Amino acid sequence: MTDVRPTTDADGVLRTLFRSDQGGHEQVVLCQDRESGLKAVIALHSTALGPALGGTRFYPYASEEEAVRDALNLSRGMSYKNALAGLDHGGGKAVIIGDPDLIKTEQLLLAYGRFVASLGGRYVTACDVGTYVRDMDVVARENPWTTGRSPENGGAGDSSVLTAFGVFQGMRAAAQAQWGEPTLRGRRVGVAGVGKVGHHLVEHLVEDGAEVVVTDVRTEAVERITGRHPQVTAVTDADVLIRTPLDVYAPCALGGALNDETVAALTATVVCGAANNQLAHPGVEKDLADRGILYAPDYLVNAGGVIQVADELHGFDFDRAKAKAAKIFDTTLAIFDRAKADGIPPAVAADRLAEQRMAEARAARTRA
Repeated sequence: MTDVRPTTDADGVLRTLFRSDQGGHEQVVLCQDRESGLKAVIALHSTALGPALGGTRFYPYASEEEAVRDALNLSRGMSYKNALAGLDHGGGKAVIIGDPDLIKTEQLLLAYGRFVASLGGRYVTACDVGTYVRDMDVVARENPWTTGRSPENGGAGDSSVLTAFGVFQGMRAAAQAQWGEPTLRGRRVGVAGVGKVGHHLVEHLVEDGAEVVVTDVRTEAVERITGRHPQVTAVTDADVLIRTPLDVYAPCALGGALNDETVAALTATVVCGAANNQLAHPGVEKDLADRGILYAPDYLVNAGGVIQVADELHGFDFDRAKAKAAKIFDTTLAIFDRAKADGIPPAVAADRLAEQRMAEARAARTRA
C-alpha cells in the first residue's frame, strides 16, 4: 500500500522554492542556536551578478513556514532590486524568528553572525525591519560580510536615509510621468508608516511643498512627525488613509499593502512607497493599471538603502552613494517609458529589465 502523505503548508513553501517563476532560489539555509534561542532563515535567490546582498528582518512570524516564505519572497525581490540599481550583487535575505523586543540579545546576534560567516561571503547582510545599526556592529564581530554598521565601526550608518531619498526620486519621476512636472508641490501625499524610512520621506515631501497625511500603528511615530511639522495631518490607520482623497499613496510599512480590496478603494493616481513586496499577489499590477493608477515598482524606488550599504564595501562615501541613488529618478522614468511603449504595467517592465541583466550576467559567466 502506498503511503500518501497529506499536503501541508510546508509543501507549498518547498514548491515555491524550486519553482522558477516564483522561486528558483540557489540556496536556503535554516539556522538554529539553542543556547541563544536563535532561529533564522537565510535565503539566497541569485548570485549571478555577485554575492547576494540583503537585510536581516527580525519579526515574530506566526509559523516557521511563514518565515521561510517571507525569506524567499524578500530575497527574490533583492535580486531584482540590486539588478535595477546597477549593483554587482545578487539577492539574498535573512529572517530571524521572534519578537526582537523580547529575545534579541548580544549572544543571539553573535550566533547569527557565525551562521552568515559560514556561507563564506556568498551572502552580505545588513539591517531591515527589527534590526538596527547597533545590531550590525555586533553581527560584524563574527561576520566580516556585514554592512549597515555604524561610522565608528567603519560603516555607512543608517541606510534609511538614502532609502527615503531614493523613494522621493522615484516619486518625482512618477509626478513627471503623471502630471508633467518632477515635483510634489501642491500634491497630497499619504504616507503609511513613518518609522525608519517613512519619517525621512516626509521630510523630503514637506521640503518639496507637498501636503502630507500620515498614519502609523505607533502613536509615538506619528507624534514625532506632527510635532516637528504641525502642517502634517494624521489619520487613524491605513484603511482610512487609502480612502482619503490623495494624489500619491506611499506604503512604507510591511508588504502586501496593495491587494484586491485596497486597490479598489484607492483614491490616489500614483503609488510609490518604501515597503518591500507591496503587491499582495500576481495580477495586482494589472488591476492598478486598469484603474489608471501609476505604480512605481517598490524594489526599483526603494533601492537607495542597498546602494548605501553596497558602497560601504568599498570604503563608504556618502556623496558617491547619494549620486548613485539619485539615478533612481532616471531609471524610474525609463521603466515608465518602456511600460508605455510595450503596453504592459510598470511592474512587468521592471521585472523584464532586471531579468535581462541577470540573464546576461549568467550567459557571460558561462562563456567565461
